[in-house]
Amino acid sequence: MKKAGLALALLLMLGPFIGLVGIGVLMNPAANAACTIDGTGITVGNVPDSLTVTTANGETFTLNRQQLTHAATIIEIGSGIEGVGRDGIQIALMAALTESTLRMLSNTSAYPESADYPNDGDGSDHDSLGLFQMRPASGWGTVADLMDPTYQARAFYGGPTGPNHPSPRGLLDIPGWQQMSKGEAAQAVEVSAYPDRYNNYEPVALTILTTLTGSGGPVTASHAAQPVTVASEVTETTRVVFPLPEGTWVATSPFGPRIHPITGEESFHTGADFAAPDGTPILAAASGTVTVAEFSGGYGGLVVIEHRIGGQTVATAYAHSWQHGIHVSAGDQVVAGQHIADVGSSGMSTGPHLHFEVRDGGTNGEYIDPAAWLNQHNAADLPEAELGPPDGCENTTSLAGDPAPFGGDDPNRMVDDPTSTGQITARMLHLYEETIAAFPDTGWGCYSPRPGTQSEHPVGRACDLTFGNAIGQYPTAEQLAYGWQVTEWMQTHAERLGVEYLIWQGKIWSLSRDSEGWRPYNGGGMHDPGNVTGGHYDHLHVTVG
Repeated sequence: MKKAGLALALLLMLGPFIGLVGIGVLMNPAANAACTIDGTGITVGNVPDSLTVTTANGETFTLNRQQLTHAATIIEIGSGIEGVGRDGIQIALMAALTESTLRMLSNTSAYPESADYPNDGDGSDHDSLGLFQMRPASGWGTVADLMDPTYQARAFYGGPTGPNHPSPRGLLDIPGWQQMSKGEAAQAVEVSAYPDRYNNYEPVALTILTTLTGSGGPVTASHAAQPVTVASEVTETTRVVFPLPEGTWVATSPFGPRIHPITGEESFHTGADFAAPDGTPILAAASGTVTVAEFSGGYGGLVVIEHRIGGQTVATAYAHSWQHGIHVSAGDQVVAGQHIADVGSSGMSTGPHLHFEVRDGGTNGEYIDPAAWLNQHNAADLPEAELGPPDGCENTTSLAGDPAPFGGDDPNRMVDDPTSTGQITARMLHLYEETIAAFPDTGWGCYSPRPGTQSEHPVGRACDLTFGNAIGQYPTAEQLAYGWQVTEWMQTHAERLGVEYLIWQGKIWSLSRDSEGWRPYNGGGMHDPGNVTGGHYDHLHVTVG
């Protein structure tokens, strides 16, 4: 055990962070709160040294690594905030490109002290600062706040967890921003004197987002929590060490249920957090093979190592390093105690710390209590969690029973829509109630006016469902599997539920053409089937007769 004096010194040194640090992207925000799991999001890959881009008006220019690193920060912050999704991230990139060309600008004419903070040059627009040219005089934050790219990104996205909620308004505070054009949404946040200029950077933002995160297409692997590269069979080992040097850390948040330090929601913490000074070496807990070494949404900088101990495969994960703080690559062989990364505060984090996970079975295995595992291997003497892994969060709905038949006299009678202020048909309400009873961890949106479209939403015969992901954000492998369970249940009971057709994952199925199975979806003349939302990769659409 650590001596009391040493622990007290560390508490004094790390005091501002104790009780705050923790990862926090919710895997399934719509689920029962006790079954929410920390730690997923849009994955940012390697940042290139440069990227040549072209605006909508045909201007071509090259972004450097520093500008792209700021873009990666905007993407990472957005991926960890519920409701933002890829569209919201693209809007943020458009705004930062327009306002500063993705540069952290000081403004010495208004605030001479702004030059004392890391910056990419000096601006002169009123008293505006930073990536999004936010103004202290307008209430966006202090000079110190606005010279921090992470703060600026969080302020732009806004919402209940934003630093300025409810005013000045961030993107999530703008009613109906999802229905606006991306340029209009950016303008709604920035309130610029030149509202039309954001549209010019829409293709640039898309190029950046695609380059740094991949195409963002649908998940094709059946169960792929992170991309995995294994160079060779993992060698058997017996030595396990603590993942931080002795005397550098304080345990702050154990494995198990907790109130999330950022969202304030009940969640299940899949690892153990150890606060330590920024830059503290992170050590491989055992010899093995690196399977993941990358930026990964809410995890920030993430390293995962697979080990073979006692004839069993186990993986350890190390999260929240800065990009420059990852010192290994996927496929590397490492030894116990090797310096693999540095403590940072990237991703969904409130201060420098190591989020340490142990996964029984390998990289995509079951989360187990890291404290118990370290204690078992004589690498620590830590309090152990009383609860096991979040079994209750596993897909238990595969045993969902048959829905009750419609009991009303008029299935086309209009009734209040529980998801909006509009109305839906009685048959649509019946499907909603039966599905919610069988699959409570689903998000719903039914009535929507949608003028100028040939849609069943305005007439109350359609609903859209999500499975823990936000609109505009591709579901994780677990969310995708859950979505297929709901979809197949509706398909199986289509006649009883009155289902006319379903659209999901770029395909359409209709009861009248059941013999043809699932067919490619062409957008129906209204949607781009290659888009995350237009192709229904982020939501299931159901229409009733």
